[in-house]
Amino acid sequence: MNKTKRIGLQEPENTPQVFSTSAESFNVTTNDESNKDDVKSKSNSPIGCGYNLSCKRKSSLSAHSVFVLDIEGKPITPVKPQRAKRLMKENQAKPVWNKFNIFGIQMLVQTRKETPKCVLGQDWGTKFEGYSVIVGKENNLNVMWKLPDKKKLVQKMKERRILRRARRWRNCERRESRFDNRKRENFIAPSQLQIVDSRIKCMNEFFKCYPIQKVAIEDVKFNHRDKKWGNNFTTVEVGKQKIFNHIRKIVGTENLIMFSGYDTKDFRDKIGLEKSSHKSDKKFSSHCIDSFVIANELCNSIPNESLVYVDDNYRFVRRKLQDTQPKKGNIRDKFSSGNIKGIRKGTICDFGQIVGGTKNQVWYCDFELQENGRKIYQKGKMINKINWLSHHFKCEMLV
Repeated sequence: MNKTKRIGLQEPENTPQVFSTSAESFNVTTNDESNKDDVKSKSNSPIGCGYNLSCKRKSSLSAHSVFVLDIEGKPITPVKPQRAKRLMKENQAKPVWNKFNIFGIQMLVQTRKETPKCVLGQDWGTKFEGYSVIVGKENNLNVMWKLPDKKKLVQKMKERRILRRARRWRNCERRESRFDNRKRENFIAPSQLQIVDSRIKCMNEFFKCYPIQKVAIEDVKFNHRDKKWGNNFTTVEVGKQKIFNHIRKIVGTENLIMFSGYDTKDFRDKIGLEKSSHKSDKKFSSHCIDSFVIANELCNSIPNESLVYVDDNYRFVRRKLQDTQPKKGNIRDKFSSGNIKGIRKGTICDFGQIVGGTKNQVWYCDFELQENGRKIYQKGKMINKINWLSHHFKCEMLV
């Protein structure tokens, strides 16, 4: 393995920029014989590597679970873990990881570029979404995507507006007020733009890892003219067209296939699959079942009920020049700036979000307490006990 850039993250210097190895174990660059049996070492365990959230990754139901890039970094046909291990042992490939912390390899020699039929199915939602990739006759990957919280962004926008208006009464540098910034063409509200960017960010990871030829989407239509609240959904249509244009540039106009909601139901009934009514359940039947059936209509396969749960709500807190009113008990959020032993504050790891630290210990915010609406900062974790780091998403492999 190559030398690392810094002690904390240990990312290989020649790793392609489109992939991240930030979730690696700290001993990934070690070639010591004593680490060969370490199940958390990515360099020695390609089958179980890349798993976020500190529990062991179970084997996928898909046989060809390792994505492959050619020598130029373009995706080709996935392979089995055994073959990936053999190619790395023969120095014909090197390991890479995508931002979902899923293991793959990049070829170091020329290879065939013929690929089987590959389809990406998407089931959009308001809080959770489903994505499924079918390569040939196998359902290689299912991702349950948790969208960013629009309410948090709206609250931040309100706070910024209050501070901005208060500055106009003071004798200081400030910009003039704008009254026409909602009438420009193809305007997207900030809360909706955050959702659009999140979807594009998710799809780009699939396009980087798999040779996707067609994209199937469950398109939800809305009658803007007859509904009195139709004006509130105009930016949604602008956001949809932005996503569709992004997909057409990659796969072409004829390879973007859209289905309706009743089509998806017919596809489920034809296969005999039942959808769960609990949208927040981390199960294949909650959202990925719809993304699978619409992709399966274009490329028949057997469902793989294992999935990757990705939370895109993670945003590290930046320093504020003018802080707003504190919470009850005069509590203010910790600032996220600076580094600890080469680790950037705000980075997520296996036990929470790192917010500070001392010589050998780190302060962190517990995920479970944060999800319940509270932020309790704790200390006492030794920095050498961190199993993985990630700057992108909070991921979890579920079977």
